[in-house]
Amino acid sequence: MKKLVSLVVLLCSMSLGGVNVSANVQSTPVCLTYGKINNSTGHVGGSKSPESPMFIDLDDNVISMEVTPCDYTLNLYDEDEAVVYSVFVPAGTTQVVLPTTLSGNFELRFETDTYYYYGFIYL
Repeated sequence: MKKLVSLVVLLCSMSLGGVNVSANVQSTPVCLTYGKINNSTGHVGGSKSPESPMFIDLDDNVISMEVTPCDYTLNLYDEDEAVVYSVFVPAGTTQVVLPTTLSGNFELRFETDTYYYYGFIYL
């Protein structure tokens, strides 16, 4: 299990490419999974064809990532699946600062009208 975790962290680190990742011990790499939204039914579900994952780095309340290719809405969902924080993230963004008042476990989603990337974070 330790080898698997080490391999995932290594792959995430290698895939971050041009992102300036802090050497801070508190920094946490997070791999986000792709999900597809079917607009005709409003159904949210996984994609039939795998997409490249999105990698972010979480350091306290600062999210760092590669340059975003398009506009996203960043939503944080609590354990009851309620949106507790939402912010517009324009194309070309490399960092998002979350409020320091947020604490706990959250599902993080970078959303568009047709797809989203999601993962789980602890603040």
